Amino acid sequence: MSKIKSKKTIEKEMNDIWSLKVRERDNFTCQICGKKIEKQHAHAHHIIPRQFRGLRWEINNGITLCFVHHKVGMYSPHQNAIWFFGWMNEHKPIQLKFCIDKLKEVSRKNESSINTTE
Repeated sequence: MSKIKSKKTIEKEMNDIWSLKVRERDNFTCQICGKKIEKQHAHAHHIIPRQFRGLRWEINNGITLCFVHHKVGMYSPHQNAIWFFGWMNEHKPIQLKFCIDKLKEVSRKNESSINTTE
């Protein structure tokens, strides 16, 4: 008999799959500096934060970054979100538009469900 997985375990597995798919799509290469990264050191970053559940596991809501461009550098989404969105608009405009359009769609659905429950 197989053990039933907890919601937390399933979400962790989904996060791992999403991360791998984003990094594979980008060939384990930082999309900002072009540096090829070893598989275990490549970071998959959510363009629209993963708290927006409707976009959390959407592959097009991800981009591969090296550690510096992901977390600590002056030109990283976590240190300078405005710069990052400008960079996305210049270098990945189709992907950014897709994410923004999906965010709007998710927001409209959430508004509709709130209005119907009042």
